[in-house]
Amino acid sequence: MISDDNKQDNTKTQFQIFMEIVNDLVVVINQEKDFNIELINKCPLLDKLGYSENDLISKPFLTIFFADSVKNIAKFLKKGVETFGHFQEIKLLSKKEEIIWAEIKAKKFTDENKNKKIIVILKDISKQKKIEVNLKDTEDRFKKITETIPEIRFWKLFNPKKYEEALQSSYEMLQMVMENIPQYIIWKDIDLSYLGCNDNYANLIEIEHSENIIDKKDEELLWDKKQIDYNRKQEIRVVESNEAVFHSVETWTLRNGEIIWIDVNRIPLLNSDGKVAGLLITFEDITERKNAEENLRMQHERLERIMETNPAGILSIDTDGRIIYVNSQAEKVLHFPKEELLKKSFIASKFKLINPEGNPIPKHELPFQIIMQTKKPLFDYHATFNLAKDENILLTINGTPLIGSNGNIENIIFTVEDITEKVLTEQKIKDSEEKLRDLLETSTIGVLEIELENNSISYLNPKLLEFIGYQDIKIVNKKLMDEIIHPDDLQRLLNSEEGKEIEFRIITNEGKIKWLQGKRLNQYNEKGNLISFRLWLEDVTEKKIYEELIYELNINFLNYTTDTQQNIELLLKTCLKLLDGEVVLYINRSIHEEKEQYRVMSHKGDVKLYNSEEFKKNLFVSQIFIENHDFTQEFYDIDSSEYAKVDHFIKDQKMKACYGKLIMSGNDLNDLLVVLFTKNPTISNQNKLVLFLICDALEIEQRRWRSQQHLEEQNRMLSEINKLKSDLFSRTSHELKTPLISIKGFTDLLLKLHSEKLDDDVISILEEIKSGSKRLEDYINSLVETSQLDQGLMKLHKVKDNLTFLVNICVKQLQGVADLREQVIDVKVQGNLLTEFDKEKIYEVITNLLINAIKYTPVGGQITIESNKEDSYYIISIKDTGIGLTQKEITQLFTQFGKIERYGQGWDVGIEGTGLGLYISKELITLHDGKIWAESEGRNKGSTFFFSLPIIKN
Repeated sequence: MISDDNKQDNTKTQFQIFMEIVNDLVVVINQEKDFNIELINKCPLLDKLGYSENDLISKPFLTIFFADSVKNIAKFLKKGVETFGHFQEIKLLSKKEEIIWAEIKAKKFTDENKNKKIIVILKDISKQKKIEVNLKDTEDRFKKITETIPEIRFWKLFNPKKYEEALQSSYEMLQMVMENIPQYIIWKDIDLSYLGCNDNYANLIEIEHSENIIDKKDEELLWDKKQIDYNRKQEIRVVESNEAVFHSVETWTLRNGEIIWIDVNRIPLLNSDGKVAGLLITFEDITERKNAEENLRMQHERLERIMETNPAGILSIDTDGRIIYVNSQAEKVLHFPKEELLKKSFIASKFKLINPEGNPIPKHELPFQIIMQTKKPLFDYHATFNLAKDENILLTINGTPLIGSNGNIENIIFTVEDITEKVLTEQKIKDSEEKLRDLLETSTIGVLEIELENNSISYLNPKLLEFIGYQDIKIVNKKLMDEIIHPDDLQRLLNSEEGKEIEFRIITNEGKIKWLQGKRLNQYNEKGNLISFRLWLEDVTEKKIYEELIYELNINFLNYTTDTQQNIELLLKTCLKLLDGEVVLYINRSIHEEKEQYRVMSHKGDVKLYNSEEFKKNLFVSQIFIENHDFTQEFYDIDSSEYAKVDHFIKDQKMKACYGKLIMSGNDLNDLLVVLFTKNPTISNQNKLVLFLICDALEIEQRRWRSQQHLEEQNRMLSEINKLKSDLFSRTSHELKTPLISIKGFTDLLLKLHSEKLDDDVISILEEIKSGSKRLEDYINSLVETSQLDQGLMKLHKVKDNLTFLVNICVKQLQGVADLREQVIDVKVQGNLLTEFDKEKIYEVITNLLINAIKYTPVGGQITIESNKEDSYYIISIKDTGIGLTQKEITQLFTQFGKIERYGQGWDVGIEGTGLGLYISKELITLHDGKIWAESEGRNKGSTFFFSLPIIKN
């Protein structure tokens, strides 16, 4: 899901692009705070005012207006406007106190924080105002001319004899026209010699008086040869054709080399006979207009590129509902070609939009009609769009009307975006979040999420509440940092690293200290800043107690050996150290030669044997065996008992108390661990836990010793049996091969040399003998290979090769067998599966699995071979549509002679085989450090066999 931060950044970026390309001054002001400027762009008008962007940020917007405009502008801004449709002409005041005319447009809006803002656009119209003034002056002058001369027409030049008279009679009229027209004006005779010009033209070609031009030609006055040649060609063409040329856009090179654009009119002048006698030429400098047009074109192209690269589909629609512009993304979103969308007959308002209930949206509720009626922008309009192929996509539509100066809509700009996948993804995320929350709510793991901005809890689950003993989340939120998390652990928790184990203490509602352990998962915002972290925690209080108690045990356990006697001695020394006793005894009761005896071992390693009578008579610790249970037993002041005179631990070593526990050994409580003290001790729960742990360790050590003895004996017996089996396989295969070679050889000899002497029945019998010999030979070879695998004699010859190539070879060789059963083998293996393997052995595995698939798939079935890559393994799967496997049958696979019989079950499948193929395949794959397994949904639902090989790149 796209966050609000992302949308804001995206909007800001688009706005910055707009601010860069626009030539007008764009200002965002705060409507509620004295119209202070919050954002302003750098543009020519800002430079003309003499300000920088930093000069005006946070300053009142009214600062830049001329005094007589301030009141109207303040009223204009306070009232506010909904769209850019309304504008006024106002006067700005530059730093140099120069008046600059501008056109102001404004539109109010509310930002994401609900603050009221106004966006203002100021357009420099000083030149336009100047032109208007000049135009008015020209109109006044022209009016004066028309009042003086009722009809102005092109004059006619007389014949050469009356040239001076004609020139003199027209002089006053020309002078008046030239003084009042701001264009460049010249007139020439038929030989293209100058007859006169106005002062503008004289200044252009840098001559002092316009009279100095008479009787001269361009070659004498102009400086650019190309310009001269071009002018001559154009003027001759007009003279010869007697046709005027109006508004020819050309270039003119000034003396300094600067090139300007001009709009030229060339008009033939006629004499009294109607023949061309000269030429009138007028032109004006349109460089500024051309530059403006070029800038406008470049801005248009730039805007076009922005529109084309915009990730949203953009359409411009006129008031009749016809599309007048569409970008490439809109083609993709709407699944219509641009040419089709721009056809005159295509009406955008006829798009099929469907509401969430699946019904067509009424016409008056469609985006186009809504904007036409309200004249307001439309945002985040969601609807389902019905494509031509009866497919539906979900669209989000935004529309903005462009309002003309008359207040009417000129056209509407729409953006369309296909959010089908986004909505589906959001729904999946929502479903996942709900499932995750359900999982967290019922989890046995405590979950705590902390917001770092204010160190508050944003989430905790019921299990964590159970850990800390509180019910009210508000109370937990209030006390978490100050009272619940142990003060010595708080900073370590907040500064912990992501993914690493962390342990810290909490103080429960009952005032008890608990240890929590878990991992930290950081969460970041769109800018990559850490905003919160989540802890997955479990209560490890008991574990920590164990860790503290067995710390000393671990030190001694490092010295453990296979010598049980030595290990028990280490445990006794550890017990002595942890319980602060003087003597620790480990006593084992057993039956020897049908008599009960007691073996007493001290922490020093001393061992002494007692018979039953001696033990019970001379040692106080014998009393512990009387209570036949495995709870701890404590005895104090034993030096006052009847054993004080006979028990050498009491008499000689001054023992005063003992503390012990019986241990299960075999089927009864036959072992005892006891600690002797010279003073009556205080036995704490921790002491009891230590004793329990040592007893458990002693019991495990005894079991380990007995299991080790038993396993060693079993391994010895199994080794002998396995050797016998392997010897039998080797001997049997050797003994069977000798007569088998003779049988095969003589059968082939009879069929090859004497078949013409034998009848068909005999030949059929010989063929059966040959076929049976082949099956027997395969069986013997399987036995030999199995024997080699069992004895570890099989050696691999790995090479780097393409597993895909080997699969294709196996399929090619067995294709004929599949064709006989009308089966289809579909190979979907990736092109290059490069790794190291023994080609012969893996060939055997693939062939065996493929033969099984062919055999156990009925006629007309399908076999699919696929590949996959998981972690550092290639996985090959062979799937069939055969008779399938039950779970019981799957457990029998990959064992020696694990063949599953299919006799008499009505399936059209092969039943031959040794029962060793899958076992051999498993062993070969294991030698390659891979795995092999099978899956099936049950009978008649097919089977899939898999094997994996490690990917070895080097």
